[in-house]
Amino acid sequence: MLANDSNEQKQRGAFSVMVNAGRGVAELMAECRKCGAITRYGLELAWRLRTLACPECTTSMRLTESELMALRDGLIETRVRIDRLIADSRTS
Repeated sequence: MLANDSNEQKQRGAFSVMVNAGRGVAELMAECRKCGAITRYGLELAWRLRTLACPECTTSMRLTESELMALRDGLIETRVRIDRLIADSRTS
């Protein structure tokens, strides 16, 4: 592994999406790889900023298009699972 690769990995955070069903709002949750702190941003704001800062240690976390696409794919899989749960509950 090149030194640049490991430095780039340190700048990335772990991202997940939280959807508030009552408000229909999607938030991006960013977990700092350095200290583990979690911060939340509105999804659109996070995408406009592209680089998010950890509120605890100020480590930068970059949100890339590939990460956003991975989040989208995960949400699609989650929707399929939710649809199955709803269908199963109607047949039981």
